[in-house]
Amino acid sequence: KQWYQRRVRGVLNLEEGMLVSCDKDIPPLLQPSSEVLHFITSLEFIVDKEPQIGACFKKDGPLGVGYGDYPNFQDWMAGWSHCRNTNQKFPVGFMTMIGDELHNALEKGLTVLEPGCGRGRHVLAVAKRYPNSKFTSFDIDAKCIELNKVDAEKEGITNIDFVTGDFCNMKPEWQGHFDYVMIFDCMHDLPHPALAMKGLKGVLKENGIVSMLDIDTSTDMVEQTKEPMSAVLYNISLHHCMSVSLSGGGVGLGACWGVELARKMLGEAGWNQEDIRIITKVIPGHAVYVLKKGNGISA
Repeated sequence: KQWYQRRVRGVLNLEEGMLVSCDKDIPPLLQPSSEVLHFITSLEFIVDKEPQIGACFKKDGPLGVGYGDYPNFQDWMAGWSHCRNTNQKFPVGFMTMIGDELHNALEKGLTVLEPGCGRGRHVLAVAKRYPNSKFTSFDIDAKCIELNKVDAEKEGITNIDFVTGDFCNMKPEWQGHFDYVMIFDCMHDLPHPALAMKGLKGVLKENGIVSMLDIDTSTDMVEQTKEPMSAVLYNISLHHCMSVSLSGGGVGLGACWGVELARKMLGEAGWNQEDIRIITKVIPGHAVYVLKKGNGISA
């Protein structure tokens, strides 16, 4: 199957993909908050999936491995989010990177939607920092939603409504309801990302914005495998991101779908190219897509 063949070719670039330093001063890449080190710990929840992933290569084998087979994934993602958020002074650093007007508007009060919240690390931090804004945060994983409610209560955070929901089929009552939609690390895992992209405009008010954080890669696999971290990214994509999408009858984008394909798909979903801004090289290894509807958000 072509999906699996392509990802394993990326993984086999391993010789060029690992960086080791013996310098006296430990570089940031090897610090405890390093996303690189955290990526390597993904072996903990993917190494035992080798037989199941191997079966997917067979013509008569399954398309993928489902979310239910990765019981530790959400906790791992929460740890990764913590590393990145610590390094980027989240949430204020993130919001001001998008624009001071977003930060100022959140201070005054916005209605915010977060699809695919997982263990809620992003929305809990944002809601705590911006208590005048109201948040709706959802995930298809009901267990995560219940755990997030407990975490919010412990933190004394009362401006989040955690609910179960499907990003590819958002609730009708959300139409035209939100000023801001924030998405972190989930678009490439979805079975039908094109449907999710189309739905984003519908849930925004007449003027609003979307921010979508995802992996910063090139869709061109030849170019991407020149990057040192490509082996790690393709390995995780092969063993989780692509596979869970395919298991749900999806398209199997995977983590290395790339900026070029993302821009193309957003255009096909109805977003004008002039309303798409892509921020790269600010958050290491990530691209942030900022999508504007109408006049966007003013302070």
